[in-house]
Amino acid sequence: MKHIFFLLLSWLMLTPGHAQIDQSGADVCAEGKVRYFGKLFQTGQASGRQMAPTIQAVGDSTIDVTYYGLDLRVTTAPNYLRGATTVTLKANVPTLAQFYLDFNTSMKVDSVKSGAQKLTYSHQSNRLTITLPQAITKGQTGRVVVYYQGLPTTPNAGLTDQAFVFSTHETTSDPLIYTLSEPYGASDWFPCKDTPADKVDSSAVNVTMAPFFVSVSNGLLQGVTTNSDGTKTYRWKNSYPIAQYLISIAASNYTLYDNPFTYNGVTMPVSHYVFPEDLASVKTALTETNNMIKVFSDLFGTYPFIREKYGHAQFRWGGGMEHQTATSIIKSAMTRTTISHELMHQWFGDKITCRNWQNIWLNEGFASYGEAIYQESLGSTSSYKTYMGSFIARARAASGTLYVQNVADINQIFDSNRTYAKGAVVLHMLRGVLGDTDFFKGMKAYASSPAAYSTAVTEDFQKVMETASGKNLGYFFREWVYGEGYPIYSYSVAPVANSNRAVIRLSQTSTSTNPSSFTMPVQITVQSLAGDSTITVFNDQSVQSFTVTGKGTVTNVAIDPNTWILRGATISQTTTPAEPVVLATEEATQLRVFPNPGNDLLTAEFTTQTAGPLTVSLVNLLGQSVSTQADSNVPAGKQVRSLSLKSLPAGRYVLRLQTADGAKTAAVLVK
Repeated sequence: MKHIFFLLLSWLMLTPGHAQIDQSGADVCAEGKVRYFGKLFQTGQASGRQMAPTIQAVGDSTIDVTYYGLDLRVTTAPNYLRGATTVTLKANVPTLAQFYLDFNTSMKVDSVKSGAQKLTYSHQSNRLTITLPQAITKGQTGRVVVYYQGLPTTPNAGLTDQAFVFSTHETTSDPLIYTLSEPYGASDWFPCKDTPADKVDSSAVNVTMAPFFVSVSNGLLQGVTTNSDGTKTYRWKNSYPIAQYLISIAASNYTLYDNPFTYNGVTMPVSHYVFPEDLASVKTALTETNNMIKVFSDLFGTYPFIREKYGHAQFRWGGGMEHQTATSIIKSAMTRTTISHELMHQWFGDKITCRNWQNIWLNEGFASYGEAIYQESLGSTSSYKTYMGSFIARARAASGTLYVQNVADINQIFDSNRTYAKGAVVLHMLRGVLGDTDFFKGMKAYASSPAAYSTAVTEDFQKVMETASGKNLGYFFREWVYGEGYPIYSYSVAPVANSNRAVIRLSQTSTSTNPSSFTMPVQITVQSLAGDSTITVFNDQSVQSFTVTGKGTVTNVAIDPNTWILRGATISQTTTPAEPVVLATEEATQLRVFPNPGNDLLTAEFTTQTAGPLTVSLVNLLGQSVSTQADSNVPAGKQVRSLSLKSLPAGRYVLRLQTADGAKTAAVLVK
């Protein structure tokens, strides 16, 4: 995957219209996450884990874990881990006598205790099954401590491909220990319920190592103790909800660069733990982190873990990882793009975590979009467009649905073109549909919704954005999250004789195997010698005509001029009539609908020039008729038809009028 990313980057740099920018944070983030798990799952060796379709990583549904407390003693001569993990849990069933935790059988369990009492357990097939001393009832709390030891490894994998890594600096032989658990690696080094759906209320990590090591983890450092054997124990406590895969450690002879951040009168440490030989060369890039925190706080609400910290811990993985309050990052990724990507995750990924890996775009697509948002904050709209242009080019190469169908293939979960690039483009398109005001209003509302410090699926995000905008977005999420491909547009322009109007015939084909047309608002710039004007039409058919008015005689149009839609790279113009067309029916079929928006009775008023059949239909965004009136023969002249809206859900609809003179449509909003 690493070589693919760099080839792709080189292509983007050489492609006209794409600025020469740092490797995107999306690439770097994806690169690290596929190295370990992607390699193993491709070869079917993943530590004996069950493969699809059962690898949904839902954990034991009979329990709700509320706390992890990790006491770790790590040595490097030899490489070894001894641990004691405290797990507090609640029963989810009427009577709980036995439960299991996910835990890799490469580790040896010495004992399991509840208080001073040793418990009965079995450890097979990466499950640690524990029998409680006495059953607890639903809602009651239990606490166990698991004592274990070993070298966290995965069969047939090198040590650099583990979730728990013993390594060295890049340019020296100084030792380095770190973890990276997303998506399925947490249970390689501590017993847990290995699913993002079950976030614990808080966590603590104590790391005891030789005095050479400075140990870093989530939350705030509670203190450092020098022990009688000369080792040091770093005690970290996190007081916010956290997913199991976001718990981390990193340890080396770090130099600390602390650059406090103040927002709305609250100051927190921004702590960067860097190899001493590298600090001078990366300090400028790291200093910019504070400005990024301000930009994102202004847009999405105060930094989610303001009572604790943010910062970085340098490691050697091929990318970055958004560990809560302590992003792990390689030196080469200490750039504006990757730092902003991993920081954006603190809102979208850490504060709000995808409930399952099928919805990983809610983490990675959002973080990738954060890169573009930060570029926009520094430059201008053109900077944003250039950055999104790179994502759009890559999103065209994405295959499958944004919703991950096969979470047993980690390369599918962290597919850079789809999960990252297309995920970012979906947010870009949503911004185009809603406009800046409603889009950012919705994003901020989502960050403070019931999903905050909890988990979400796509429908949770959709609901918040619909509430913020007052628009029904079902069509949008169906085709862009659960659908495949993108539209390819073509058009023709026919000026209307003796007027400043023209008829635009917009056609689309799809790269998807689904022949259905894409439903999207489409911007059109109407060009004339007297100047240009921009309108938006609602395109919901494979071939559709719109009458537009220019400032002068219409000379041409530009379809989606600002590239708000994931579409074919070029839009072809088909043959335009040599002579202006005369639309005798244009005046005849002027259509007026009122009240609009409405919620009671909708009136359609129009005039027909030719006697004949008449059909008036109200259609939802799935293309389904919800109300229809038809007459086999109506006389020419003024017509009025009324349709009831009382039983219809709020949202957007299309009124379709078909007469002997032709067809006409109008957008209708039901309150």
